[in-house]
Amino acid sequence: MRLFIAEKPELGRSIAEAIQGTQENKQGYIIKGDSIITWAFGHILKLAEPETYNQAYEKWNLNALPLNLPYPFRRIPIHNAQSQLKTIIGLINKNEVAEIIHCGDADEEGQILIDEILEYAKTNKPILRCLINDITPKAIQKAISCMQSNSNFKGLSESGFARSEADFIVGLNATRLYTLLNQRNGGQGVVSVGRVQTPILALIVNRELENKNHKSLEYFSINGDFCIQDSMIKAPLKIEKEERITEESQALNIKKLCEGQEASLTITKEEKKEYPPLPFNLLELQAECSRLFGYSPDKVLEKTQSLREKHKAISYNRSDCQYLPENLYAESPQIIECLKTNFKEDIGQHNANTSIKSKAFDDSKLSAHYGIVPLQTKLNLDNLDNAELTIYQLIAKRFLMQFYPPCLYQSFKFSFNVKDYIFETTKRQDVDLGFKATFEKEAEPNKESLDFNTLLDSKEAICQSVSLSKEKTKPRPLYTMTTLLKDLNQVSKYVKDEKIKKLLLEKDKDKKGESGGIGTPATRSNHIKTLIEREYISVSKDKKQNIKVLPKGFKLIENLPQMLSGVDMTALWYEQQKEIQKQTLSREEFLKGIHTFILNLIQENKESQMSFNQAEAKEQIKCPKCENGILREINGKYGKFFSCSNYQSGCDFKTKSINGKPDLNPQPKQEAQTSEYQCPKCKKGFLIKKEGISKKTNKPYTWYGCSEWRNGCKFSCFEKEGKPNLEGNNAGG
Repeated sequence: MRLFIAEKPELGRSIAEAIQGTQENKQGYIIKGDSIITWAFGHILKLAEPETYNQAYEKWNLNALPLNLPYPFRRIPIHNAQSQLKTIIGLINKNEVAEIIHCGDADEEGQILIDEILEYAKTNKPILRCLINDITPKAIQKAISCMQSNSNFKGLSESGFARSEADFIVGLNATRLYTLLNQRNGGQGVVSVGRVQTPILALIVNRELENKNHKSLEYFSINGDFCIQDSMIKAPLKIEKEERITEESQALNIKKLCEGQEASLTITKEEKKEYPPLPFNLLELQAECSRLFGYSPDKVLEKTQSLREKHKAISYNRSDCQYLPENLYAESPQIIECLKTNFKEDIGQHNANTSIKSKAFDDSKLSAHYGIVPLQTKLNLDNLDNAELTIYQLIAKRFLMQFYPPCLYQSFKFSFNVKDYIFETTKRQDVDLGFKATFEKEAEPNKESLDFNTLLDSKEAICQSVSLSKEKTKPRPLYTMTTLLKDLNQVSKYVKDEKIKKLLLEKDKDKKGESGGIGTPATRSNHIKTLIEREYISVSKDKKQNIKVLPKGFKLIENLPQMLSGVDMTALWYEQQKEIQKQTLSREEFLKGIHTFILNLIQENKESQMSFNQAEAKEQIKCPKCENGILREINGKYGKFFSCSNYQSGCDFKTKSINGKPDLNPQPKQEAQTSEYQCPKCKKGFLIKKEGISKKTNKPYTWYGCSEWRNGCKFSCFEKEGKPNLEGNNAGG
């Protein structure tokens, strides 16, 4: 028998559907013919926490860094996946199973997700690799017919494990280091640091600082109105940015020289085509959904996951590619027929022309995946929620565009030379709207009453007037979710180190739409979500989703070295991961270098006074007990108090907070005074005088309780005129 191990249950059920034979559903797997199909739930194993190696590591301690964990690292079942892992291991070891089929997603993460299960099982059975992009039965059958030995992917697997383990080492040690430094210096909370997460934050911080520190330069914008054969054309003065005209006298002089003068005219015409945009990859889809609907990246990821797995409506949703395989072109008529059935309204499905083959169908430009497209699945759209329907329709329209002609237009470039000053403008004249007529309802033919073709023979014009307007240079705008997502696939353009820039660009050379980016379309949304949860950034709740850096975010980037806050680490790791994939560098050798980096980082920063929680550092008060920690104000169950930042190292100093400051001279606790008043409730005990602090007013008060409280008497009353107020009881704050 063959055992298929899928990445998720939905894929497992799709594989079963594609295989011939009688089906028998079991707990955690399916038997179909001579095959068994089981599944993970994404990662069902995780790297074990440090305390599983050494209980002492449960307490975060600067002196314990870097953590010395034995290698190879231990992987343990994720709590809610233990039962399924046991099922998979049992099936792997089943005597009838002669062959195992690895059905992880066709990328590095999908490779290690199933490989870690196979390693955990310690199996020696033959393993084949099945690369499934499309979960329709026909596509799965084709993938099964083209399986390879899993050993062919050994380099990819080792590279993936190396990256995840390096991220584990860096994240574990750096997060503990900066969290403990922050706590020691008066800060609170976890300061998380990561190879991708932190450079994303740095990108946002740098943009906001650039915006904040921008000094506007005033300059003059100069436009000429030119008359050609009784027609008017407006054109700006052509000038380089670095040569902007800042003196009014110079601008006025140009106006004086050019107004009313003849201009020699050059007109060039080009016939141009605007092709439909390519199908979506995840990044483009997230950016478009943010722009149009204000959806967050993680919402788009969640909804497309549901569309793919629950509804089988779309192809692989985490794709980084916008191109399509050429064999999908042959299946396009069937997909379009499904869309005609699914959508009652016209979204472009009725006039799609399958004799048109767009440039999207190109095998040479594919990555491990292809663009996100609708599948041959008939749907009842009432079963989709509003967001799922909106996104599905967006994906369907983008696919349908591939079967429409391009928009044809003529581009006219007008160049006016007046006294050696060049004024230039470009005019567009639509000839045939093509795909735009269907998919961009607001698109209309060029409204210019003038046909620019009638001016082509003109060689002269008159500069009738010159207008001046005072402008100011503007910084690049602050990030919105849309613009941030667009920038994350091209961060190399901000890198000054030529080696790092080159490595980042090389990393993405086979990924259309990526140009020296950081993270993947599937992980970026999670990193952004973490930045929000850790209170490094905030995102406005409106459709624009404007991003602002919070004080903690500024302080973190200000204090971190370039290797952590920049994209250098990703670039340098990529260089070594190439060697691991070629198997000229071992995983262990790569990780040795990571350990050395972390050791140096800790040694250089151990005595640092950095704090990340406040934009302006508060007055720091040393702990009077251990003399090393800093006193921090805590919101406790019974109100505010101060405790030592070295509490994890054993210092238990605590004191009351009075007007936001620690009470460093507390009055010695007085012995409770037993009065001569007998308890009116139990008639056995005597009332004891006690002091308290009101929770409502934070003011001291005096009350009395019974000496027999240990035996169950709960009588209490306030003091009145120096005596227990026996007429009123139930004293409390």
